[in-house]
Amino acid sequence: MAKNSLMQQFSRRGSQSGEGFTMVEVLIAGVIMLIVMVGTARVSTQSITSGRHRIERDRIEAAIHNNIQLIQQADSRLTLESIPSQDQRTACLNPAAYLKKQLSQQGGEIAVAEPEISGVSNNNLIERSITVGQHPGITVVTYQFSAPEHSIANERRTIELNPNFQTRCILE
Repeated sequence: MAKNSLMQQFSRRGSQSGEGFTMVEVLIAGVIMLIVMVGTARVSTQSITSGRHRIERDRIEAAIHNNIQLIQQADSRLTLESIPSQDQRTACLNPAAYLKKQLSQQGGEIAVAEPEISGVSNNNLIERSITVGQHPGITVVTYQFSAPEHSIANERRTIELNPNFQTRCILE
């Protein structure tokens, strides 16, 4: 019996006019839902953009790292014995300049091409420069590129090399 009276109360309450949501309540719920959806959309968009930038950055960093490895391998192959005897004195007088020349020489035995990246927008080209350092015997390799993130402008990676062969140089 108690069950039937409870069911009758619910059925009477649902059939009464004036029950339900007012227009103001519906509008407030709609505005709250809109704010939540806009926030979710922004987070999703930011996440997608961040992921794309991360992929581009990883490709740029990998290309630079690979190029550094190739330069270090070329430097280790450039021994005093591998340098022609007529060039050994010049190489020993300025090892950094000799290494720079050998790394940059088109078609040379230890020449290393600039890093190439694939699948990255044209805004992220890597520029490499090889210079003689301020300190004797130091070759400086600098990589400069435009960062994929808009909040960062240009970035630079620099390595300094002591030519491998210079420890074997004996100048008279």
